Amino acid sequence: MSTVLYRNIADDLRQQIKDGVYNEGDKLPSERHLCEHYEASRITIRQALELLEQEQLVVRRHGKGTFVLPSKYNQLLNDLYSFKDEIEKSGDTPSSKMLDIELVESDEYLSRKTNLEIGTKVYKLTRLRLSNGQPMMYEDSYIPHAIAPDLDHYNFSKLSLYKTLQDHYDIRIDKAHETLNATLIQKHEAQHLNQKEGSVAMYIQRFAYSNKQLIEYTKSIVVGDKYNYTVELIG
Repeated sequence: MSTVLYRNIADDLRQQIKDGVYNEGDKLPSERHLCEHYEASRITIRQALELLEQEQLVVRRHGKGTFVLPSKYNQLLNDLYSFKDEIEKSGDTPSSKMLDIELVESDEYLSRKTNLEIGTKVYKLTRLRLSNGQPMMYEDSYIPHAIAPDLDHYNFSKLSLYKTLQDHYDIRIDKAHETLNATLIQKHEAQHLNQKEGSVAMYIQRFAYSNKQLIEYTKSIVVGDKYNYTVELIG
């Protein structure tokens, strides 16, 4: 019975966190208060809190109490995904802010990454990705001009890049490859992400393809405490 009870208590507290009853940084009621509220023993309450801590929803600080951790969004890397879809799955509201889009020429670095010839014209799209108005990612995307002319006519604060490519250029992304590394946030990124320069972040490089042709190369700087990535291995 106690096993069912502590899981039910954890479920209830988890739902309250999701519903905003307790927000990021808030202190949960004391163990004594929770015991009285749920008519449960201290052992049962501690089991419920331990479960939430294992899920990285809360942190328990000795002598201070239990506090709600910042939201983390979990992404399973086995499937193609979009930022918008993943944030919506978590019950939150995604948005994008287009910071710039310009036509540039591929330099030596970009040529190595994309196999495009040096001097090839590409669009550089810079966006800030947000969840519930809070900055999550700073992104630079590179799309060859030849496959998507006039891409700079679109407002990617309101439009999805992939949907625009599909609807207006008949390009459907069917494969993507990503690499993940740790990095330090640079000054211009820190200003947009509301982070300190030099803070640790996740650096994601995405190579997206349609019919084996590279369509997009994106570099993303992800706030380190906001996102989880999971790899599912099947043997």
